[in-house]
Amino acid sequence: MKFLISGILAWTMVIAAIAQQDGIQFHANAPWAEVLAKAKAENKLIFLDAYAVWCGPCKMMDRDVFAQAEVGAFFNERFVNAKMDMEKGEGVDLATQYGVQAYPTFLFLDGNGKVMHRVVGYYQPEAFLEIGQLALDPDRRLAGVEARYEAGDRSPELLSTLMQAFEQAMDPRASELIDDYLATQSDWSTPENMRLIGNSLKKTDSETFRYFIAHRTDFEEEFGAYPVLNAIQSLVLNEAFALSTEAPTIEDIRRAFVRKLPADLAEQLFLLTQMNFYRAQQDMDNYAASAVAYYQKYPSQDAEELNEQAWAFYLSIDNIEHLKAALAWAQQSVALDSQYYNNDTLAALYYKLGDKKNARKAAEKAIQIAKDSGQDASETELLLEKIRKK
Repeated sequence: MKFLISGILAWTMVIAAIAQQDGIQFHANAPWAEVLAKAKAENKLIFLDAYAVWCGPCKMMDRDVFAQAEVGAFFNERFVNAKMDMEKGEGVDLATQYGVQAYPTFLFLDGNGKVMHRVVGYYQPEAFLEIGQLALDPDRRLAGVEARYEAGDRSPELLSTLMQAFEQAMDPRASELIDDYLATQSDWSTPENMRLIGNSLKKTDSETFRYFIAHRTDFEEEFGAYPVLNAIQSLVLNEAFALSTEAPTIEDIRRAFVRKLPADLAEQLFLLTQMNFYRAQQDMDNYAASAVAYYQKYPSQDAEELNEQAWAFYLSIDNIEHLKAALAWAQQSVALDSQYYNNDTLAALYYKLGDKKNARKAAEKAIQIAKDSGQDASETELLLEKIRKK
């Protein structure tokens, strides 16, 4: 009897260690065998928060999601909630057993430890409640959908559901289903099908990649030119040099694009990659010259891309003509989508070019946007002090 009371007290202390008054009550780093036994005894699924102490999104889930009263009420009633540090104690073996490679990973398991559903990453409270509801549905959760697939079901609905479940779990098998799914589709150009194609680009020698290249302008209209170019660039370079033991030269990079892409696209991506190559090598003179040449030939309409390059010039370039080009990019970025970050960049470039009046205006605008949106403007405030003193 003494041992039973001790066990109950210990279990209560484990829960109390991180229980939140209105949120999810977790059994934190409790013995895994006891978690399994409790789930069996109560005929419930286990919700396991597989986390790491250094993981920012894990801390955000604790603060913003698990602490919510509605989330707590739902999970406390329906699951045995466990929380385990995957880099300590039993967590190390569990991470290996369940293939946990990203944090946070959320596992829903039965009392025997079999995975019924899993997702990875940060979710807003409403979305996380939907995940909990899905995990309770035998027909919609990952284990149920996967079982139907293994039994031969190749309906579009099931393939789409299974791909989405694999994507949420960061399971590479998601891309393996794309050909089966697209074979059921008469129109590949729907937004959903375009998203699936974009997310499944794994080989240049594939029907999906050929379709992506042939309809590149459609994908750019749907998702933006910069993300599309980056996707193509990354795939070609990763495929060309994944097994290489030596760093590729600039000519190796040119040949990789020429072999895999139409001539006009190969040239554009080579020039873009050349610009980034020089930047990575800290060859800032060639980087600046190639960036200016690239954007003269291929103007961007992406506010974030323009701001990124303008800020890089502010940090590293002193050539006045090149800084004027960066100023034009920052101005265009603000014109496309006026935000705190690009108004801050604009102010910094004006300041570096000695235009005190416009630097002050841009800095004050950036600070006001930050205040209105709850962002930290301390760096811009320091810049504004320098501008006023100058």
